[in-house]
Amino acid sequence: MTKNDHIRGVERIKGVTLPTWLLVVLPAILFGLAWEPLPFTPLVFVAFVPFLLLAYRGMKDKGLPYFGRLFLALMLWNIATTWWVWFASDVGAIAMLLMNSFFMYLPFGLWRMWHKRAPRSWQLRWRFDVIFIGIWLLYEFAHHRWDLSWPWLCLGNAFSGMTWYVQWYEISGTLGGSALILAVNVLVFRAMLLWRSHSETAVIPFWKRAAAKPLFTAGTLVVLMGLISVWLGHRAAGMVGKGEGYWVAAIQPNYDTYEEKFVLDPMQMVEEMQATTEGAQRALRAKGGRLNCVLWPETSLVSSINVKYMESDQQVAFLKGMRSRDSFQPDYLMGVNMVEWYPWQGKGKPEVVMPDKSVRTVAAARQSNDPNYWYTLHNSALWLGDTLSYYHKSKLVPGTEQLPFVSTFPFLESLAISLDENSASGTLGKSDRALALGDGVKAAPVICYESIYGDYVSDYVGDGAQWLAVVTNDAWWRNTAGHKQHFSYAKLRAIEQRKWVGRAANTGISGFINPQGESVLETVWYQGRAGRCESPLGDISAKDGGYAVGVGTQCALVQRIVPNDIKTIYQGLGDVGVLVVLWVILLVIAVRGRGKMDYVGMGMMDLATQVLVEVAAG
Repeated sequence: MTKNDHIRGVERIKGVTLPTWLLVVLPAILFGLAWEPLPFTPLVFVAFVPFLLLAYRGMKDKGLPYFGRLFLALMLWNIATTWWVWFASDVGAIAMLLMNSFFMYLPFGLWRMWHKRAPRSWQLRWRFDVIFIGIWLLYEFAHHRWDLSWPWLCLGNAFSGMTWYVQWYEISGTLGGSALILAVNVLVFRAMLLWRSHSETAVIPFWKRAAAKPLFTAGTLVVLMGLISVWLGHRAAGMVGKGEGYWVAAIQPNYDTYEEKFVLDPMQMVEEMQATTEGAQRALRAKGGRLNCVLWPETSLVSSINVKYMESDQQVAFLKGMRSRDSFQPDYLMGVNMVEWYPWQGKGKPEVVMPDKSVRTVAAARQSNDPNYWYTLHNSALWLGDTLSYYHKSKLVPGTEQLPFVSTFPFLESLAISLDENSASGTLGKSDRALALGDGVKAAPVICYESIYGDYVSDYVGDGAQWLAVVTNDAWWRNTAGHKQHFSYAKLRAIEQRKWVGRAANTGISGFINPQGESVLETVWYQGRAGRCESPLGDISAKDGGYAVGVGTQCALVQRIVPNDIKTIYQGLGDVGVLVVLWVILLVIAVRGRGKMDYVGMGMMDLATQVLVEVAAG
């Protein structure tokens, strides 16, 4: 390899040059195979390497070619894994792909800026490939927390297809998974650059080559984290299975989102779902059990319920009447549409007095035909038991449920288009914080998109939630990888909080996930509806005593869960705490100090090796 080749980063493996076009398309292929629902998850340990090689190769190029190659590679990754968003909104899908690819490019842009602008002494002192890991983690952290949030491709989510390996998410959450994936990829990247650092004519054993050290470190790290995961999973299995059983039924009504759900008479659908609920109750009573809670999917009560007059709503009154006539009186947790009205004659949008006596403007309010009345629409969860309580979805889908930056730029509201699930333009109202619902045993009412926010789900547990209840309608994406990925991400939430997850989806996947992230009962797309699904209910594989019941075109999954009050390390630290810890570790590894100071990195490798040997011996 000539000096110029090394500068421009022409990487060779056994004399083979990796062409730029291959580096551009390879990440999409590798991530597409590694991401759910495909089973090749370990590919994530090398899938990011082509991005690093592209960035390294382009350091001496002009800015536009550097940006163009990386942007194209990142966009192909987005397309390969989230192309199905097109079915929900073609305009939204294009906007998401372009913007998310650009935001992913920013850490690479900072890497190039460091290479171009940072003093040479700084570049000798710090390993920026390690600092890059920290910057990417900052990007993921920030991308969870603004109006254009789209954390679907957080690297740590890739392990949703290999949950046995990430039982340590109870400590680190998905940020830890992202850090591990990036660390291994960086080590493989280093190995590729060092591969031909020795003379081509010299016969050198592999283990003596410079490239062997980062590869050995990467392998040690991967194995070590796997052993830790197995130990934590075994420990968790002995902790979370103890306690009084709690029977939950998850209803899958199988209404076509485009042709039925928002077209049929709302009361007709309520009565049909109630019939399915009663079928699940009868089956459980025949087994000597008692149903404690019924879970209905997102927007099950389509007709908007007035927040201030819930009990007088026809849908609510019907269900309260049915519950009162049932000797066992199960509780209901349902996805509903809600509306709240505000009489207001002042200037601008209505203002409300908060419990702390402060005054707040209702930013999501819309003016009705009567100029003296304003209203907000909500995608909500309703608890119907001995009491009535509700929670408004707070992690809203950008563009469809929330107009980005409308609070800062109010004129954007006039540009709203009808895309959201409530068939109404503008931003939905939301609760101020995560709220656990329930009269005795408390549930986290996680609504659809919220289930991909691990840190936000922690807030439900902090409010007293003892199990996670996900209500969703994934039918907007049709029968694609989208609904499978969404279900799979719920497994990570189970591990992070060590809680049971019950999931009711309009057309699937409905199911139950234990605190180790294992699916113990689940449906497939439209299962229970003949003509839409070829798999009969008898094909459902049940574990831990669960079972499926079919009523008409609908189905119900019934499972005994064990609610608990466990608070994990991740629940206490949150993403902020995890990010701080990871950054401290990365800074220690990244510092070169005087000269090379390679012993810092080698010391970490020796320590990891020693721990691995001790764990294996123990």
